[in-house]
Amino acid sequence: MQRHTPDPSTPPRHLAITFDDGPDGDTTPKILSTLRDYGVPATFFCIGEQVERFPDVLKAIHEAGHEIGNHTMTHPHLTNLADAEIERELRACQAAIEKVVQVPIRYFRPPYGDIDDRVRRIAAWLHYEVVLWDVDSLDWSGIPGPAVAANVLPKLKPGAVILMHAGPFAKGTPDALPYVLEVAVAMGYDFVPLSQLKRV
Repeated sequence: MQRHTPDPSTPPRHLAITFDDGPDGDTTPKILSTLRDYGVPATFFCIGEQVERFPDVLKAIHEAGHEIGNHTMTHPHLTNLADAEIERELRACQAAIEKVVQVPIRYFRPPYGDIDDRVRRIAAWLHYEVVLWDVDSLDWSGIPGPAVAANVLPKLKPGAVILMHAGPFAKGTPDALPYVLEVAVAMGYDFVPLSQLKRV
């Protein structure tokens, strides 16, 4: 993939790509392979239960240099839970991750984007930065690769966070990902980790 050389006189056109609901034993490794081939960093928001099922895949995410975020232990609607249950979901997920890889967990994404002031307060108390998204691929619905790409590419803008999924139901994501990456770069974008994303 030919890298776009930015013009220093124009604002940076950075994107961050994120993957929820992993790790799993099939979709996640395919995604990791594509990201490696294109030299693209990503952030994986992991479910604690999935981490327990596929610890070696989490290790692969970490060893590839990608960021890891907290996506709760069991993927519930957090706003339906009591404060103690919300805290337990976040702490249990972090513990599951830390049992496999020793890495600071800075980011938290609520399942379904289901968040209110109470969830934000608890997340902040646990020292998490809440990350939602700007571009939803809708890949969780099982749509094929071309439809995934069509949901992403027209909506790109500098500083955007792209939401994709790394679970078994995101069947079109591995097919869509190379095309999304290539077209985005051809459009003048580059991909950076969330920690480096500068919104403009």
